[in-house]
Amino acid sequence: MEGARTLPPRWGNWYRALLMAQSEQFTVVPTLVGLAAATAHDVALDAQVLAVDQDPEHSPTVAGVVTEQRPEPGIQVSPGQRVLIWVSTHGPEGGGGGGGGNLPAPPKPTPLTPAGAK
Repeated sequence: MEGARTLPPRWGNWYRALLMAQSEQFTVVPTLVGLAAATAHDVALDAQVLAVDQDPEHSPTVAGVVTEQRPEPGIQVSPGQRVLIWVSTHGPEGGGGGGGGNLPAPPKPTPLTPAGAK
């Protein structure tokens, strides 16, 4: 094929992954509640979403357990979408009470009425 560009070998896999991600319109939000914070971040990345801790003071190197997340697991979102997480660092192994950073969890979303419905 004349004029075709060849990518360096190290870019081939990255470029293929980028093309695959662009061709996928949706990904499913994984269940992060109950996981260690570091594990939750890895699981989120594997699902093509980004877990964002709501406590800016929480360090990813500090042990903690995800106690809340938004959006809920099972929701379809665009790849790269942020998933808000609340991490508790209280009690043994990060478990037990608290919502991470004294920030209240937002209210659960209410279903929207489809357009044109009465």
